[in-house]
Amino acid sequence: MNTVSVLVVDDDREQAHALERMLEQYPTHKTFEVEICTSLAALDERLRRGFSPDIVFMDVVLEDSAGSAGNGITAVQKLLQQCPGVQVIYVTGHVEYCTRVYRTSHVYFLTKPLQPEDFTDALDKAIENLEERIARPFGVKVGGRIMRVLPADIEFVESDRRKVRIHLADQVIEAYESLGGISRKLPGTFVQCHKSFLVNMEKIAEMRSDQIDLLSGATIPISQKRSRPTREAFMDFLKERL
Repeated sequence: MNTVSVLVVDDDREQAHALERMLEQYPTHKTFEVEICTSLAALDERLRRGFSPDIVFMDVVLEDSAGSAGNGITAVQKLLQQCPGVQVIYVTGHVEYCTRVYRTSHVYFLTKPLQPEDFTDALDKAIENLEERIARPFGVKVGGRIMRVLPADIEFVESDRRKVRIHLADQVIEAYESLGGISRKLPGTFVQCHKSFLVNMEKIAEMRSDQIDLLSGATIPISQKRSRPTREAFMDFLKERL
């Protein structure tokens, strides 16, 4: 998973943007796509449009423009029905809710003002949970069929307009899906080296300045824009295996 969709739900816009800045400073090669909702009504509207976040930072008590209080815990109960894999991190200044949040599945309970080390611990755990979940097989719609794909079997993925081609050792699966959509289903062993390519670092034999040579003999281009982050991601990948 190289792109992580994050939703911040907090009626305090300043606090929401502070969380966004902390995400920007988090040490990772992942890209966070952050959206902010300052009310439960705005959250409901996003979900009605089909938005499905990977991680949600949820304020426990939210007030609308009329001063009515909303319950973030109840909102999470509904959210988990629509997005069962979402990682929930509660954020609140109301410590009296610290036991009530256990009515729902969640990763962490953060109290305001946020402490950087607690924020990092919470995000580390959420990403770890996501990585474990997406390392499992996933389904890809191919015509009228659904094909089972194991991330470890993928060499690379390339996009071609509205389609993607998933290259395995013995076949190529072509499906109508975006590269970003596939990326969210893949673990951290994949890196986007080009706007049109995702590559499994487990399958890399050699990395050059402008291309990647795979163990299978295939070559993948590296764009100039993504050259440095791709090399850094691969070096980190190798260090973890020493």
